[in-house]
Amino acid sequence: MKALLLCMTMFLLSSCATNRANYQVNVGNGNSSLPVQNVELKLNDKTQGEFAVIAPNKVAAVKPRKGVLPESLTVSWQDASGEKFVETVKLDSTTRPDFKGQLVLEITNENTLTITEVPSSGAELSTMPWAMPENWEGSVSIPGMDDI
Repeated sequence: MKALLLCMTMFLLSSCATNRANYQVNVGNGNSSLPVQNVELKLNDKTQGEFAVIAPNKVAAVKPRKGVLPESLTVSWQDASGEKFVETVKLDSTTRPDFKGQLVLEITNENTLTITEVPSSGAELSTMPWAMPENWEGSVSIPGMDDI
């Protein structure tokens, strides 16, 4: 009986550990004044996310994923003037297969695509982009404080 209970406990623990998210892919707009439109993200040529608009200096993200990292990440988009772009980034050997964190793809001012790996700071994948502060951070927003 104890052996059965031990086996069931080990099974539950191992299955929970394998169901955790390993990585998340984010697409950011690096332009400080113009939006990008009709953004589509593909992992290994399979669509994983579509975003109508990504505002200037903002990031859109797809659901966290588990499993093996994709070999290629493809982003298609239109700039503010309507010109279409498509770029593919291949993950190279510097990305560990056991990587846990965020793969941040940024559409630059020059309409190129860059990738940055942001490792998770803990055992679990944090889906909050801690390394990317928002505009409001650092401002005082306590009611009545702006009357001083």
